[in-house]
Amino acid sequence: MTEFAPWSELEAAEPSRQRGPQVCSMRAEGRQRSNSVAVHVARCAGDGDRLPPSDSFCYRPPAGCTARDQSNPKPMAWRPYENLLDGELDNRTPGKVTGWMRFVRNGQPPLRVTFDLEGDFHEDIRGTKIRLANPKPSDRNHGQGTYMEGFAREQRGTVGDITAGRPLGPWTEALAQKLMAQNELMWDEAGIRGQERERRRRGFSKRYRAHIAAQDLYHPYVDYPYIEWYSDNGRVVLELDPSQLEIVETAPFKEKSAAELVQDEKRRGAAFGSFLGGMVESFSTENRSNGGDGNVTGIVVS
Repeated sequence: MTEFAPWSELEAAEPSRQRGPQVCSMRAEGRQRSNSVAVHVARCAGDGDRLPPSDSFCYRPPAGCTARDQSNPKPMAWRPYENLLDGELDNRTPGKVTGWMRFVRNGQPPLRVTFDLEGDFHEDIRGTKIRLANPKPSDRNHGQGTYMEGFAREQRGTVGDITAGRPLGPWTEALAQKLMAQNELMWDEAGIRGQERERRRRGFSKRYRAHIAAQDLYHPYVDYPYIEWYSDNGRVVLELDPSQLEIVETAPFKEKSAAELVQDEKRRGAAFGSFLGGMVESFSTENRSNGGDGNVTGIVVS
């Protein structure tokens, strides 16, 4: 059985663009023994200025966190920053991301993988072809073997959050109205009405006005290159330095409506939910193999 504590109020905390994650503890409780597993969680909206899809949240382990262990190959996200050699991702066809990447491996030629993903980049680079590079690649496994063992050569699945971390410009009244329109659509779907809805409107309006007054720059997700996707081998994340990403080609594209952007968030949330379900099932199976009853409890701390 899997349980997750509900979202705390989204407006309770001030927005933050730090990489430091929120924390979610996931505990597998068994009658004979129990295991504790710590994972890290942050909200889907990069700085808290947009609501995440209903009943979803985004998994964000910190940079440098171990992505997987030897006893269970897919409990967490793959994070092959060090192994990345180079690559290209192409979103010039709407709703599709294709491309390739190469990853170094100890004692073996680089692993070349290809991409066929459903979805789009974030608005700062949507409709572009990007090139990735790592001037000092190394295998994340510093001993024998390679971190990339078991990584599929064909990455088919769903785009997560992919951004170059570029601002779309300063906060403006028009931007605030567009974001509020997205919130209204999400509240409609979540059935949030009456006083609670009005309270949320006031909270977001206050936050938006503060951004405008401070002349802050608006980033659609985070302010550094973040590459995330979901495939048969689970969730994969690359957090890079701005110098490692280059836009090489751009295609004309139509600006997405608030409804289309909400659908993008829902798709990402669904992909993450599927990944999380598999991760929880993995912990539950491990708990049973260790003599427990397989019950897993997750607690989200915002």
